[in-house]
Amino acid sequence: MDTSATQPDSARKRVFSFLTSLYPLRYGVAAIILATVGYSLFEFLPLIRHDLSLMHDAYTVDVRGIRLESDLELAIQQDRRSFTRALLATSKLPTAKTFAEKDSVKKDFAEHIRYLRSHDAAIAAIESSLSQLGEGPRSYQQQFHPLWEQYKTDRDKLLEAALRGGPDEAYRVDSGLGTHVFLSAQRSAQDAEVALEASVAAKIRDASKALSNAESELLTVVFIKLIVVSLLIWMDWKRVRAERQLRSTTRELRATEDSFQRAFDSAVVGMGIFSLDGTVKSVNPMGAKMLGYEVSELIGTKVKSIMAPEYREAHIQQIATLPYGPETSYVAERRVIRKDGTAAWVRNSVTLMRPEGGEAHYFSISEEITLQKEAHDRLAYLANYDPVTNLPNRRFFEEQLVTALKPAAGQSNGVALLYLEIDSFDFLKGTFGRAVADEILGELGAHLKAFQQGTELIARMDDQVFGMLVNAAPYDEATLVRAGELRGIFHRAGETGKHRIPISASIGIAYSGEPSGDSGKHRIDRPRADGNTETAAAAADTLMKYARAAMFEARSRGGDSIFLADPALQERAAQRHRIESALLRGLRQDEFRVVFQPQFKVSTGKLVRFEALCRWNSSELGPIPPDRFIPIAEQTGLISEIGRRIMHEALRQAKTWTDSGRRIGVAVNISPMQFMRPDFTHTITEVLALTQFPPELLELEITEGIFIRDLNLAVARIRELQRLGLSIALDDFGTGYSSLSYLQRMPIDAVKLDRSFVSDLTTDAGTVSMVRSVLAMAEALNLRVVTEGVETEEQLDILRALGCEEAQGYLLGRPESSEMALRRVLDSPIPIVRVLA
Repeated sequence: MDTSATQPDSARKRVFSFLTSLYPLRYGVAAIILATVGYSLFEFLPLIRHDLSLMHDAYTVDVRGIRLESDLELAIQQDRRSFTRALLATSKLPTAKTFAEKDSVKKDFAEHIRYLRSHDAAIAAIESSLSQLGEGPRSYQQQFHPLWEQYKTDRDKLLEAALRGGPDEAYRVDSGLGTHVFLSAQRSAQDAEVALEASVAAKIRDASKALSNAESELLTVVFIKLIVVSLLIWMDWKRVRAERQLRSTTRELRATEDSFQRAFDSAVVGMGIFSLDGTVKSVNPMGAKMLGYEVSELIGTKVKSIMAPEYREAHIQQIATLPYGPETSYVAERRVIRKDGTAAWVRNSVTLMRPEGGEAHYFSISEEITLQKEAHDRLAYLANYDPVTNLPNRRFFEEQLVTALKPAAGQSNGVALLYLEIDSFDFLKGTFGRAVADEILGELGAHLKAFQQGTELIARMDDQVFGMLVNAAPYDEATLVRAGELRGIFHRAGETGKHRIPISASIGIAYSGEPSGDSGKHRIDRPRADGNTETAAAAADTLMKYARAAMFEARSRGGDSIFLADPALQERAAQRHRIESALLRGLRQDEFRVVFQPQFKVSTGKLVRFEALCRWNSSELGPIPPDRFIPIAEQTGLISEIGRRIMHEALRQAKTWTDSGRRIGVAVNISPMQFMRPDFTHTITEVLALTQFPPELLELEITEGIFIRDLNLAVARIRELQRLGLSIALDDFGTGYSSLSYLQRMPIDAVKLDRSFVSDLTTDAGTVSMVRSVLAMAEALNLRVVTEGVETEEQLDILRALGCEEAQGYLLGRPESSEMALRRVLDSPIPIVRVLA
């Protein structure tokens, strides 16, 4: 705490002690007076009448002298006190920062000077009164006057110096602040008092000799003496009162100190005091708790010992230079080490304190900001990293790609950009939910982080899209090797993950850099310093487009494959983009139509059902084959809406046939993505309800990929659909991974033998044997077999001989509109029956 505020109290104590030291003299004078009165009454009563007038004069001089000397002593002390307060007022000038503060200090100083002048005038008046009491007091007063004038001159000089530069400047002018002159004047005043006492004593002796002639005036003299005694008693009462006030002020000061200590101890922030060399002198409980120590454990330690090593040097430098600089405080955020070894972040506000008459020290206020710092670091991390995979995000990856494409002196190699997308990720999310998908991504991120080498960079670009940046020459074989290893990482992540869900990725690769050999026609130019080529950002965007287009090409080839950007890739990518845009427009404008291809009983030629096929005649691109737009629709997720509309239209048309008395079934192809959607069963139920089509006449054709993805889920979904009354056929049988064990677990009603078997029936005996085996297996499993792609009568004869139940193909009927297909079958039954007979 600042001790400057207690200096006036100390001065008052010294003055009070000085005045108190004079009280025994007063009591002595009173005793002499009372003794003299008593002696006069009992021994010299006859003389009192004679010298009563002289006694009256003597006691009058005594009373006035005592009062004037007392007033002089009091005025001198008040003058000195006002001088001290004026000096103290100037001590605030160096710390005053604003004009208002300085003006306030000067006003305070002027007020003390006004009191000082009033005391000077009072002393001058007292001097004049003393000079009239006789030769003795007048001679001593003449000694006092020049000394007092010298003191006032020195005092005024000190005040002018203090006003210019504060108390320090006054100390520089006179380190004693005029004490020697003041003491000389004070001694002179005391000598005058002694002279007065001596003069009065002489008069009393003269009066005592003449008491015999002043008997009539004795009572008056006694009365005067009693008044003097009463005055002394009153002065003693004032002393006691002053002592009580001093004790009260002391108690208030102690209460203030106690309040400060309680506030210090109960503060919700850490507070501490440490010396200029960094030694802890005091710390509050919150400060110790923040660091995990007891208060006693921190006292005497160095502040740097709790600082993290990287901040110690800065701390030492700051506390060493602060006392000599213009600033008196600083604020810093630093990491500290707790007692248990853990780290915490604190914000320190340190102020240099210079108390008057005390040792300079630092006062520190500390606030823990660990949570705020962690939140800030987390935000900084999220700005550049993906929280699910803990891999860099797209923003960071693109920045690094732009940096890698900037020209550098002596740099000849380029970069390879690998653009990866998880195959059928939307299907995975729709089947297992977002939470499971994020867990799989998290496991994959850990695998990819471990796979990354050297200067390679792997980032998550989008929900299911990843990017890999490799320093490589154009068409470097090592990059292709790394791409193959990367593809294997996806396989292992799915096999070893928590959910054991198979995952794969389609990978597109695009190169940048100076080409070599024939690869130059495929390169994407790097930016050059001369500005003749694309900027780094534009080159990065172009490279990204090429890699993405290569990825789409890989995905269109069945996924789980790698494709390098080639000269025709840009055109294919542009064409794909046009188809994507046209698909959206086609849905809005209802450009998709249904055609029907008939399926017949091979043995009887009876029409059993139509397969509903989707056809698209784009208003922008014209007719587009299904094998062109169906994969793109599946990859973009539009296949679900297209499939729903095709099914609704097919069942609506077929309902007109059943209303006419012809119970002809309808087979509809279902995409794996569409089939595995959680709401697929509800969609089928809704379409059946809207069209009122009999569910027993509806057959859904699915592919083996549905079972490969998740056999248990697929089986459960098929059973849900079969409970509605419809049947399930396995399409393209023989082209995938189907085996006898798979067929035994699949609750299907029929299999459709792929056209590749039929085309070789007339030329390959092995194919005939294979078809015979499939038919035998289907019969054993109680499955109906439909053969696709029958285009010649010879093929049909072989199938009939093998015992095939149903067939479809161009020989039996091409895909036609609903009206044309029905008319061809009903109006011209004889050729078909003849062929089947």
